[in-house]
Amino acid sequence: MKITSIELRPIYATREMGRTSPSDPEKAVSHHIIVRLHTDAGITGLGEMSDVNFSLTPETVNALHARLEPLLLGRSPFELTAIQVALGGQTWEHQVVGGIDIALHDAIGKALDVPLYQLFGGKYRERIPFAYPLAPCKTEADVEANLARIERLLAQGHSTIRYYFGANLTVDERFLTQLRERWGDDVEINALDASGRFDVETAIDVIRRFTPFNPNLVESPVKGRHHAPIEDFRAVRAAVALPISEHVADAAVAVQLARHEAVDIFNLGVGYAGMTACYKMFGLAEIFGIQTLLGSTVELSIGTAARAHLVAALPNVDFPCYPAGPLVYHERVVKAPVHYEAGHIIVPEGPGLGLELDEERLTAQRLW
Repeated sequence: MKITSIELRPIYATREMGRTSPSDPEKAVSHHIIVRLHTDAGITGLGEMSDVNFSLTPETVNALHARLEPLLLGRSPFELTAIQVALGGQTWEHQVVGGIDIALHDAIGKALDVPLYQLFGGKYRERIPFAYPLAPCKTEADVEANLARIERLLAQGHSTIRYYFGANLTVDERFLTQLRERWGDDVEINALDASGRFDVETAIDVIRRFTPFNPNLVESPVKGRHHAPIEDFRAVRAAVALPISEHVADAAVAVQLARHEAVDIFNLGVGYAGMTACYKMFGLAEIFGIQTLLGSTVELSIGTAARAHLVAALPNVDFPCYPAGPLVYHERVVKAPVHYEAGHIIVPEGPGLGLELDEERLTAQRLW
């Protein structure tokens, strides 16, 4: 089985939340690239570069296609390690390598007629607890908008959130106070995500201030995020009671944070360098005794399914994970989206990712 052609389809998807704030009536729009790796065996591997942060013009997509072709055409998806090394020898925009890697794994799973989780050791779990992302409140209208979102989520059986905070601490406190007054502990706050907003002293003060709302963890509290000085992480971690989580993009960062006991939890992602690399990072966390969760850049069903298959095979996942895109986006490009039930992602079945593209929807959502 050899790869004969690469197809990159740029599309849009509309989020259910506002473009500038939770209450903004104009909806946020994300751009993605749907990947298809066609082979001479009639098997097509599906992938997704999710919520990309670079401009998807004909020029940029054609240039990306031209860079990928020499690394992929004529090679078998089963040459996975060699292809990954070749891709890793160049610098790419965020999500590019992950999208290609998902498509390679999907092709392999389809060729072997097994679900993708079998490529990582078999299914360890059927369902994956997840946390729904809520954008930060800046105004009273945002407070009401996010409370209404929680009410809708609870009606669907989903009770865990991840809240981005720090844009307006007074409004954040009002939102979280009303959340606890209305629902008590029936709503689980998995994470308060500071997105690297604070210096060390402020981070300590803010975390102590918000500890009474009982989140499971605080994420990215210091400026610089995973590039921040180790001393900053250590100072915050030593001064607060809540566990500290940080996004970890590669092994060098992971080893530095782990060796210096700088964080409690790794937020790991497929989008950084692909599925195999992410799997290895979970293993590294296990070696160092670091707890984990799987992060998200808000994927469509293809990207979400890939992440669900990976987590399904992992024993050391300690907190609700973040892939919630099929609930966030209004549009979808597959015939049957990833299913959610009672606060959990249900791991898809079927060969590879277990998904089938909807060609009409794909055409309707293309950017050009």
